[in-house]
Amino acid sequence: MDYPIPSWVYESVVYQIFPDRFAIGRGKSVHDKEKLYTTYGGTVSEWGIRPVRTGDSRQSKVFYGGDLWGIAEKIDYIQDLGANCLYLTPIFTSPSNHKYDAIDYFSVDPQFGGNRALIKLIKVLKNHSMHLILDGVFNHMSNLSPLFRKAQQGSEFREFFSFYETHHRGWWGVQSLPELNLEEVNVRKFISSVLTHYLKLGIDGWRLDCGQDLGPVNNAFVASVVKNFSVEKYVVSELWTYPSGWDMVDGTMNYHFRELVISYLKSETTHAGWLLEKMYKNTPKIFGCWNMLDSHDTERLATTLPDKDLRKLAIVLQFTYPGVPVIFYGTEIGLEGGPDPECRAPMIWDESKWDNELREFYKQLIKIRRGEIALKVGEFVLLNDHPIVFLRKSQNVQDTILVAVNPDDEKSLVIQIRDHRILDRTEFVDLFTNEVFKVTSGTIKISIPAKSFRIMKLRNETPKMYDQYKRIV
Repeated sequence: MDYPIPSWVYESVVYQIFPDRFAIGRGKSVHDKEKLYTTYGGTVSEWGIRPVRTGDSRQSKVFYGGDLWGIAEKIDYIQDLGANCLYLTPIFTSPSNHKYDAIDYFSVDPQFGGNRALIKLIKVLKNHSMHLILDGVFNHMSNLSPLFRKAQQGSEFREFFSFYETHHRGWWGVQSLPELNLEEVNVRKFISSVLTHYLKLGIDGWRLDCGQDLGPVNNAFVASVVKNFSVEKYVVSELWTYPSGWDMVDGTMNYHFRELVISYLKSETTHAGWLLEKMYKNTPKIFGCWNMLDSHDTERLATTLPDKDLRKLAIVLQFTYPGVPVIFYGTEIGLEGGPDPECRAPMIWDESKWDNELREFYKQLIKIRRGEIALKVGEFVLLNDHPIVFLRKSQNVQDTILVAVNPDDEKSLVIQIRDHRILDRTEFVDLFTNEVFKVTSGTIKISIPAKSFRIMKLRNETPKMYDQYKRIV
């Protein structure tokens, strides 16, 4: 069934948090909670020490002490930035710091404050008119789970997993991550109970881990459970592929967008504008997809694009292309980091170490994104491939936004405005610089400084008592 994207998603700017690395609440340190981390052979680390890539399971057993209490205490910081939705990587009880290996789906890990901390966080978010998305890891779980242990012994849970003579089926062959048989009726009933349990607590949606492993049928199954609870609940799936063809969910984590944008800004492709247009036309639920630039599974944006001018261009595209902008915690202050686990470094709370100019840039972009209807729901119309120039246009022509992104030397060009509703002498005003550019017979001449951008809004400036748009809709 084709479900509509929840209305609130169009208004959303998502802030992604890896809970162990964001903030420790209630005035504690990781050492105050050290016993919580040693059960499965974990070690603790001081907040200021960056995680080290070891290439083995040791890196998943280093804990910094972040919890849901700490997140609840930092909501004012997130709201000041302008984000209005949180996405948390998994919070289920698990032996690792990343929690993608659940032991018990029905308990929030005590390391994160347990169920009480989640209930508190939900309450705080509701009081701030913010939404919460949890990470659903339903393709596999931990081999330490009591459910898997019972299945090994031949109980009624044996059908939950696939056992062979010498091993069992694990995600990418990893034996510590046994895959669930999602086609089994009882497994589906179990997953349904997990989904509805947290929806009843007040969360607003699910991000589905390993969406490609779930496949279209199981993505659709999860969506049906969530949407039967409420059509205003959201389902987004992790997919590292072209985003079209996954319309059974509200959207995908659009890593394809990330690849196009970064390759364009690194001069590895000159046709990103055309490719972005194709993706827009080929993806019916593009407005529910997440515009990603980095995450817990990629190197940090500041590491990928150390040139801040180019990085800003990526961020401009993230906030002006159709879809939901997603900010990975710390990216807004310039946090750096290579591949996992380096990208999962603790959040910096010493403001003297922040890139405050970058954070203010994010705040300004978020304000524009949340304030302009065309950027939330408007059609995408490519006007020029390189430099990338496009319109975002909605039902009211006077809401039209014109965006230009130039990663090269300064450019001055004449652009054809392919919208018959935009009339001669209409002005476009740059929302950052207040510069004005005028439409002449369906064209507009604009200048774009080197490694810079324009975000311009249509302005209808006409003589007193006259309005040339009076009969234009």
